[in-house]
Amino acid sequence: MNSESAINVWTERPKWFGRINIEEYEKLASIGYTPQQIAMYYDIEVGDFMFYFTLLRSPLKYHYDRGQLLQQAKEGISMTDAAATGENVTQAQRLDKFRGQLEFKNNINKVFFGDLDV
Repeated sequence: MNSESAINVWTERPKWFGRINIEEYEKLASIGYTPQQIAMYYDIEVGDFMFYFTLLRSPLKYHYDRGQLLQQAKEGISMTDAAATGENVTQAQRLDKFRGQLEFKNNINKVFFGDLDV
């Protein structure tokens, strides 16, 4: 028995997948919209969207996470550049806070998920 057949893994695209503009989808995720809200935006039945979103190796989940990461990275780079001169104390404080939050989240993920690709 194939181990992938016992678990839900993304194997084929649903009919509505072609309606999703991936670049726009990542931007919606970066703004902070939930997967349910994005499903509504694309006029996709929320339950169906969430089924495909939660499958292992889901491109929906990957691009949602990527959109959030890209935005966080852009903000982090901006803060780093602004704080680098030492003249902008506020940006340096924001960068410190951002790093702390990121480190905390990464440590939580290490404890609970280890090296799993979820």
